[in-house]
Amino acid sequence: MIEQKYKVVWPLGKLAYRAIALQSRVSDFKNKTICELSDYGFRAEAIFPIIRESLQKLYPGIKFVEYPEFGNTHGPKEAEVIANLPELIRTRRCDAIISGVGG
Repeated sequence: MIEQKYKVVWPLGKLAYRAIALQSRVSDFKNKTICELSDYGFRAEAIFPIIRESLQKLYPGIKFVEYPEFGNTHGPKEAEVIANLPELIRTRRCDAIISGVGG
């Protein structure tokens, strides 16, 4: 009987990214700036105002940078919008981000 050898392949593959430490969560939104990101896919124009109103009742001094200021994160200029996000987030001094509203 001939012994056969097989090459073993890990089904999940190699990691394609480097793990980074996450920022700690914001514990209190009082006097914080919340930035909104949208893919304009499902009722952002209706949902974001509701979120803003609800959070303003809970957290005095909360501020918002509304989603149109950042652009469509899933539109024809998606690559450009995503590439510009880190700088926009820094310059708008976002303490937290709401993204993916709807659906």
